[in-house]
Amino acid sequence: MSEAGISRGLLSDQVYDLILTSILDGSRAPGSRVVESEIARQLEISQAPVREAVKRLVHAGLVVSIPRHGSYVTEISESEFAIAREVRSSLEASGARLAVEALDETAIAHLRSLVDQMATAIAADDWAGFRALDVQFHRYVIRLSGVSVLARLWDTLEPLLISQRAIGDPSFLGDRSRVVEWHAELVDALDGGDAEAASAAFAAHAAGDLAE
Repeated sequence: MSEAGISRGLLSDQVYDLILTSILDGSRAPGSRVVESEIARQLEISQAPVREAVKRLVHAGLVVSIPRHGSYVTEISESEFAIAREVRSSLEASGARLAVEALDETAIAHLRSLVDQMATAIAADDWAGFRALDVQFHRYVIRLSGVSVLARLWDTLEPLLISQRAIGDPSFLGDRSRVVEWHAELVDALDGGDAEAASAAFAAHAAGDLAE
């Protein structure tokens, strides 16, 4: 690979991270257009790395590309979103129930570390960073279940949860430190060893009963 190719690849990674951050922090809302030429102009770079970054976002499900119309942050209807929430609630309930049986001190320590990092992100007013950690938290619990079909379902659902702001809603106006506490309570539920109680806690959280 040529040096130019490596540089372009690294630049594309940076553009990808910038666009992803703008989706995570809420500055790019669902349905908003992602204009490659505008991004390239703002960053004072060519459109090639921006195009590569957008293609990756499309592949990840965070952006949709419509021929002759452009690229947009993924948006779904309210009815589809309601179904996505139901699926997430059921998925996390099953994942948490099974995760309790697979927990060890290392897993609990990792989850508590993620919660600590969430608190740091909130204190720094880094909502994009918090949302990324929030996603990692829930993805990790699903992975702990050890059931590959749950992991695959989560991978399909995750981009929608991010783009539709179902995880760590940037428009949340309540006490953000409380959002961190909710996740600490979820870890406590898992660590308590009661599979059904943990399942219920994650289901309620995912359904929005705690208003992430």
